[in-house]
Amino acid sequence: MSELREEKIALKMVMPYVLVIIAFVVFLLISNIVMSFTNSKGELTLENYSFIFKDSVFYKTILNTSIWVFGSVSGQILLGLCVALLLNQITRGQIFFRSVILILPWATLDIVAGVMWKWMYNDMYGVLNDILVKMGLFKDYVPWLATPKMAMLAVIIANIWKGFCLSGMFFLAGIQTIPQELYEAAEIDGANAFGRFWNITIPQLKPVLTTTLMLTIIWTINYFPLIYVMTGGGPNYGTETIVTYIYRLSFRFLEYNKAAALSNVLFLLVFTIAYLFTRKMAREVAA
Repeated sequence: MSELREEKIALKMVMPYVLVIIAFVVFLLISNIVMSFTNSKGELTLENYSFIFKDSVFYKTILNTSIWVFGSVSGQILLGLCVALLLNQITRGQIFFRSVILILPWATLDIVAGVMWKWMYNDMYGVLNDILVKMGLFKDYVPWLATPKMAMLAVIIANIWKGFCLSGMFFLAGIQTIPQELYEAAEIDGANAFGRFWNITIPQLKPVLTTTLMLTIIWTINYFPLIYVMTGGGPNYGTETIVTYIYRLSFRFLEYNKAAALSNVLFLLVFTIAYLFTRKMAREVAA
């Protein structure tokens, strides 16, 4: 009875804050929707959405966002899984290696990471060009951020470094929950390391993989600071994603109504992705 009373007291204490947050979020959503259907004169119109779907830059941002998300998420998932497997084998200095490898990139401020990678990619003074030339892999310094394709590759590599920590931590936690008896039984049956990984580790990590994939995709679609600091969406819209274009419409061109319309389109995209993943996970649990 005392536990029930404590829960009611805790609920009463938390509820005002929850209601304020919900009201604030609902207010912003409604304001954004209303703004997207009005023009600069306050008249109701569909011209903002018409502008979005007639704008050639919008379709360019969709292509860039797809490349950005596919490259970043693939790299983060693969690198995170490899790092988790390696860290799981370490018996000494676990806290040190996990802190340096998983926590340090994630804890680095986005702005700091963007400036750091921008200087590393600098065509005149960047350490990356210096190392590659001294190793004999390149003959001349490469202007990494000067062309659209190279700039996109550069920001994807930087984002993989910045974001693989999240998937790595999830995978490491999932690997440590797998019973060792499964590996021992598979080893007795003659399964090699790859067989144990493919037939035990991957199936056991499937729920973690699905959740990590969903969170990583949504996070990458909405990720803004790294691209903005490193390229600003350039050159020639080469790294302009939907999020950076929303920023450009709002704070460069002062087209707040059009930016609101584009943000609603992005919200529907993210909501659809989250819904599909959630539905898939619910089916797997039911099965």
